[in-house]
Formats: sequence, C-alpha cells, structure tokens
Amino acid sequence: MDGGQGALDTVWWLVIGALLPAALAGGYRWIFHMPGSSYRGTPPPLDAQGEALRGRLRTHVRALAEGIGERHVWRPEALRAAADSIEQAFRDAGLEPLRLPVPSGGQVFHNLEVRLPGSGATDEILVVGAHYDTVRGTSGADDNASGVAVLLELARLLRGAELARDIRLVAFVNEEAPHFGSDTMGSLSYAREARARGDAIVGMLSLEMLGHYSDAPGSQAYPPLLGLVYPDRGNFLAFVGNLRSRRLVRRVTGVFRRHAEMPSEGLAAPELLRDIFRSDHWAFWEMGWPAMMLTDTANFRNPHYHGPGDTWDKLDYARMARLTPALAETLAQLARR
Repeated sequence: MDGGQGALDTVWWLVIGALLPAALAGGYRWIFHMPGSSYRGTPPPLDAQGEALRGRLRTHVRALAEGIGERHVWRPEALRAAADSIEQAFRDAGLEPLRLPVPSGGQVFHNLEVRLPGSGATDEILVVGAHYDTVRGTSGADDNASGVAVLLELARLLRGAELARDIRLVAFVNEEAPHFGSDTMGSLSYAREARARGDAIVGMLSLEMLGHYSDAPGSQAYPPLLGLVYPDRGNFLAFVGNLRSRRLVRRVTGVFRRHAEMPSEGLAAPELLRDIFRSDHWAFWEMGWPAMMLTDTANFRNPHYHGPGDTWDKLDYARMARLTPALAETLAQLARR
C-alpha cells in the first residue's frame, strides 16, 4: 500500500466538514451502511480443505517475503524474481499468465495477468489485482505478499467456474512510491491500455494487505470520527471505495457477507478522504471505472506497516483461509450476472 496519499493534517478537517453534515442530513446510510450483517461469533475450525488452503497461502507469502525479500526497482533482480515466482504459481494453478511490460527508468518490469473467460453472453470484465512490489526496508509480507497470495488462490478456486463476465486476475508491479500516480505505475499502465482498447470493465477490486487481524480491544485505529461508526477491534476485512463506486462496494460487501465466516465493514466515502486512494484501484478511478479496495486497513491496524517487522510469520493465515473462498464465491456471483 502506497503511503504517499496518507497525510491527514488539515485535510482531515475538510473531510470532517464533508462527512458530518452529510451524516446529519441522512448521509450516514449513503456512506456507511452496507447490505447484510457482519459475521459475529466464533467460526468453526477449518476443515481439511481450509487447512490445505491455509498452508498454500503461507507458502506463497513466505516465498515472496522470505525467499525473495525486498522487491523494488532498487533491487531489480528481486522484482523480476517475484514476477517469475508469481508466474509459476499461476501455472501451478492450471492457468497460463500473460506478461505485460511496464517500462520504468530504462528498465522493463511486468504485470502478470490470467484471464478466466466468460460464456460470451457479455463482453463485460471484472478485474481483480494485487501489487507485488515493496517499499525499501521491508520484506512486505502483509504489504503486499498477502494480497498476492489471495490472488493466486482465487485463480485456483475460480479456474473452470461457469461465468458470464470475464474475470481478469492481475499481479501489478510498481504500486509503491515513487511510482504511485506516475507513468511507471503498473496498474495505471494496465488501466490506460484497457481504456485505449475499449475494454468494458464493470468493476475492479484491489487486494491490499489482507493478513493482519486482532481481536484485542483498541487494536483498530481510524482517521478522525470514523471510530464513532466502526469497531475498535481489528478483526474485520474492510471494503473501501469512493461515492462513484458505491454500488460496487455495496454489492461486493453484501455478497461477501452471505458467505464469509469473518467480520466485514464497508465504506463508500467522498474523495476528500484521501486514505481511500491508497492502492491500485485508484488507477481505475482515473479511467472512469468503479473500483474498490479490500484491506486490513494497513497502518491503522498493523504496527509493522512499511517496516522491517512486516514478516511472513506475523500474518493470520487462518483468517486469510476464511476470506479467500468467500471472496471467490463473491466474484463468481458477480461474474454470473
């Protein structure tokens, strides 16, 4: 997750000025309310399939975070090794990935895409993505090997599914600073090329830090005022978008809640709230498409964000194993419409 958009300071008082009057005027339902109910209670133990999934997720994260480590343009061979590892994992899932070049400072790196074709009843496309690069000084287990691991397992779970819409799963390069918002940002390159082709993208989901959870009171922080609405325990998956993507956010959150054995919270916020920009979904907003982020909320929960402590052994693979099949079923339902 890129931190360049994260400075709050005076802009947060502008956000407060936008949110509070809207809430008082009935905007609470428009911004905060999501369909369905967040999961409550203690989930049953993982079954054999869940335990196997848990092990694969851990293997993917460990391969990137420990086996390769820091992955960025200052360690180009590591960034290329990460791409090779992801490419092989897609193949192990029975799919053939495409390498899409992203020029960057005299070098070329790659997005990796697999396509799950629809029935041809529609030309509409759902995009699901996760970035595989890191900032300097971190092995990036949560940010964002966790998102990549879930992406790889979605490929395995959705392979052969009966779909009407196409689903495209993409591992993006160069999300972190200094690339965010620039021509070298992998997701922006992808979105621009898709727009130039005239692709009928009906929604994009960015998987951004999915591995850190806590049931401890006070383990979840927020920008000002949001803590009045959302829980203080960091045990939920967050679904975040802008007001233009509200319909997508509500749809995804509602379907996920019907299948998930873990808590979830949703937000469709005004763009004055700058933290909602902080991942690859932003690139699709730039092209005019609805898009959203799925996240464990990054620095608002994970004390190791962008630091040396973001290591593979600190993630909650059991919760990741619960959210992954629920998300796969959510995508399958969205792609059947």
